[in-house]
Amino acid sequence: MNRLLMLMLLSLSLALSACGKKEEAAPPATSAEGVKQEATAAIGAAEDQAKKMRDEFVAKAQQEMDELNANLSELKTKAQTLTGEARVKIDQQIQNLEQEQKTATDKLGELKAATGEKWNELKAGVSESVDRFKQSVKTAKESS
Repeated sequence: MNRLLMLMLLSLSLALSACGKKEEAAPPATSAEGVKQEATAAIGAAEDQAKKMRDEFVAKAQQEMDELNANLSELKTKAQTLTGEARVKIDQQIQNLEQEQKTATDKLGELKAATGEKWNELKAGVSESVDRFKQSVKTAKESS
């Protein structure tokens, strides 16, 4: 009888301990719709981030162009006070600067109109054009 009682108590304690165990958390079931929603949200966030980066780059490039255009205007004003060979030299520099200004302005316009991946391709060209224009303005100001 003792054995039977012990066996029943052991069985009961095992049964109770098995009932008391919490099931391990199974990974949440992922439905196709849930994955689609998460992917759409991730794509939207990435697109928003890319647009923000593009807008910041365009704003910075536009600010640099505005400053360079002001410097070019100063050179034009200065050129009006010069005569002779100095005037010929600065007029040639201004002509070259105006061509670089046009190139940089055109590339910046293309960049502003670009969407998606195209803007990444144009970004380097805009940076290069603005930098070339900046260096030319600097050189022209130093030599005048």
